[in-house]
Amino acid sequence: MPAISSHAVANAFLALAKRNSKPLTNMQVQKLVFLAQGYSLGVLDREIYYHNTHAWQWGPVIPNLYKSLQHYGSGNVTEPLPTDDELIEGSDEFGIVEGVWGAYGEYTGAQLSTLTHKPGSPWSKQWNLKEFGIIPLDEIKSYYVNLLRS
Repeated sequence: MPAISSHAVANAFLALAKRNSKPLTNMQVQKLVFLAQGYSLGVLDREIYYHNTHAWQWGPVIPNLYKSLQHYGSGNVTEPLPTDDELIEGSDEFGIVEGVWGAYGEYTGAQLSTLTHKPGSPWSKQWNLKEFGIIPLDEIKSYYVNLLRS
């Protein structure tokens, strides 16, 4: 399956959260979508979304997705995001989203931010190199491949 928008990945997480009666904040959505990118690169050897991810102060952020979520502030995201594509249930990519949801769906935004801020993480490497810069896909892939091996 070709990469889709970060909005479609976010919508998959929002749908899973709704099924589990669990609200998600802007920060949680951002970090879960980023984690899906990491695991997709690590497991499937391909990106799940095509938008760039940047190293912002509070961790990895997809600016395109952030713009669509910013009106929620720190509150819960209550509606699916407008997008022309979707993540198909039963696809390998949806399996990645389900796995990330199962592993990290109970984490708060702050916990997810801490998780993605670890020393040696793709975020920390880029932040130390160039604050607010694009986190390279090869850095994300390398980190998650190594994480999966350990």
